[in-house]
Amino acid sequence: MMVLGAELRRRGHEVVLGTPPNLVEFATRAGFNARPVGIDSLAFLQSPEGHALLASGNARKLAAGFAKVAHDHLEQTHREILNATEGVELIVSGVLLAEHAAGVAEAKRLPFVLLHFAPLRRTRAYSAFPVTTRRLPGALNLLTWTLLERVVWKAYGADVNRVRSWLGLPAVGASLATRAQAHEILELHAFSAKVVPGIDDYGVTQPIVGFFSPSIEDRRALGEGTLEADLDAWLSGGGAPAYFGFGSMPVRDPKAALQMIEQVTLRLGLRALVSAGWSELGQPRHSNARVRVVGALNHSAVLPRCRLAVHHGGAGTTAASAAAGLPTLVCSLFADQPFWGKQLQRLGTGAHLRFATLDSTKLERALRHILRPAVTERARDLANAMRREPNAAACAAEHIEARIQKRNAQARG
Repeated sequence: MMVLGAELRRRGHEVVLGTPPNLVEFATRAGFNARPVGIDSLAFLQSPEGHALLASGNARKLAAGFAKVAHDHLEQTHREILNATEGVELIVSGVLLAEHAAGVAEAKRLPFVLLHFAPLRRTRAYSAFPVTTRRLPGALNLLTWTLLERVVWKAYGADVNRVRSWLGLPAVGASLATRAQAHEILELHAFSAKVVPGIDDYGVTQPIVGFFSPSIEDRRALGEGTLEADLDAWLSGGGAPAYFGFGSMPVRDPKAALQMIEQVTLRLGLRALVSAGWSELGQPRHSNARVRVVGALNHSAVLPRCRLAVHHGGAGTTAASAAAGLPTLVCSLFADQPFWGKQLQRLGTGAHLRFATLDSTKLERALRHILRPAVTERARDLANAMRREPNAAACAAEHIEARIQKRNAQARG
């Protein structure tokens, strides 16, 4: 969202960013007018409730679990969305608050844009990944989307209509996924058609624009424009390391995870760069000539200097490792992460394991597989193909500006 917001600012628009309260400072540091919306995502992910939900991997349990969290904070979130959207001319939302934000946009008669970071609309090309990541015939793929829409509506429907009643809107009987095309809602799919090929049945309001990637200016605004001197020296002081990144995903036993990484990379003759993210991995930070543990870092500066990547499979990290041409092992927890792992595996550029079943034997076997020359070559080829794609944030901004122009023309008419 910050990448898209930065592109819109460059085009002269004012941007208000609604973000979990724990990320307000991060967004403010990048120069955004940031306002808190929803729960503290870090606290939730690190709570016993969050751990249990991530470990389930079951579509119904995930939908019901997230619906309960949303229900418990519904009135607070409603007030915060109304505050964040005061005086705006268009609302852009991610998936988790889509129904709520769509209702506010409808009540305020504003254009509404939905942003997807993975294929979350029905297509014959892929199954609904919260239901299954298996490859199925087209007709069966469509059935999985019908099932997903019903599960989501069962979990969220009552609260959707509760919010709509607060806004003075009539009740609805189906999820936003079902209603979106009928209402011509613009749904931007922010992923690469090279990584997710074959979708040819999305409508004109469902463009695939590509993965968003922070520009150099975006990185500088966050204080990530250059590498720390000691990290730069460590990277230059030996062979290209294996990158291990855990992003916002909690690691239940940080000490055991780090020990496993050290042992496996030693057997493979690799150095290891471990980005702890929000986990407590490697606290306090330590490093030596062979293993270095750091916090968050600039993927675009670091990953091209690595030999392979291991991460949880979030859309942003998947985009970064694929764009860097790295063979990638995804160790997924939930949501779209298993999809990205399976997709890289299908493309022959990586492998996929469930984080819950990960052990040193499986990790070593998977790393040996992705280090094969054929996998490494296909990963480089994929990166070269991605570099030829148009700038995703610019494409998305153009679609959004067209919506604003259309609304203004209607207002004048």
